[in-house]
Amino acid sequence: MKKSIFLSVVLGVVSLWGVAAARQPVASTVPSAPQFNVPDQQQARSIADTIYNTWRVAMMRGNENAWRNSTTQSRQVKVRNLVVSQKGKFPQDIFRDQPAPPALENFSYVGALAGPTNRTLAATYLGRVQLGEKGKSEMNALVLEFVHEGGKWRFDQSRFFNLGRLPQVEKRLRAGDLSVLQEQDGFHPYTKAPEVPPTCPFPQLIGKVFVDAQGREIDMRVNGISLHQFADERRADVISGGLKRGLNTITYTIRTTSEKQKHAMAIGLFVMPETPGNKAVCVFDHIIDPGDDAQGGSFSFTVTNEMIASMNPGFTGAKPQPFHAVPLKPRK
Repeated sequence: MKKSIFLSVVLGVVSLWGVAAARQPVASTVPSAPQFNVPDQQQARSIADTIYNTWRVAMMRGNENAWRNSTTQSRQVKVRNLVVSQKGKFPQDIFRDQPAPPALENFSYVGALAGPTNRTLAATYLGRVQLGEKGKSEMNALVLEFVHEGGKWRFDQSRFFNLGRLPQVEKRLRAGDLSVLQEQDGFHPYTKAPEVPPTCPFPQLIGKVFVDAQGREIDMRVNGISLHQFADERRADVISGGLKRGLNTITYTIRTTSEKQKHAMAIGLFVMPETPGNKAVCVFDHIIDPGDDAQGGSFSFTVTNEMIASMNPGFTGAKPQPFHAVPLKPRK
């Protein structure tokens, strides 16, 4: 795996209203996975449809009060941090230029599971989704996550799971087989309400972290503020509070989840351009081969003025190198 993997990747931003990109559902790797409750399905669907549609209308109309009333406290702070960390204006920017959240009338209800204390709920729907302007329409499962807080149900987030390569899962979902919701952790409700994160400061520099971690799980903290979790996936996150000129810190742990096939891994931190025409610059990387059993670590790295200057296409100096958590192997 070469360092250029970072520079050739478009680092996407997760939608402000909380719908993640489509991915494959992954069976839980926890030996004693919690058993979730199966609620009355008519009541569960009524809760899911009502709360989600209330939130959806609030988003489409730019109604801040309705959005706050229908959104969990943790999600409100996460959205606020995401906007601020990209030097946006909160709450104005959460309603600006956002695609319309998917309408439930385009999906069929499959079923829902409740958390161990019946204060969390995950409702699953099935339907065809076109992701991106040029993407083809594919069958997806839409999972909506809810939390009961402040005496009422509130929407937290949604996610898509592409079922194109999982015909048996799709078949069981179509049949309303709720046992498949127990088996696949992507359909699970939270075991407890998500913690409300601290509010982040306004950033000096907009930062993103890119992780390619197939067969691995990573828990990460950047500058003591920005928390990230990656599980067997390839994803980019905005760094809450951004990066700083000068000294920065990163701490992470790595767990291998696939014993049968070990994959290469890459972690990269980038300063993102704020001036049109400038390019992102990698300031930290951790790149390893498939057989490496890295456990993580704590590192300090410096964002230099030369790194910032190199973002300009007209930069003529020596290209500054990122901090390498693991020395790069020489090219053959």
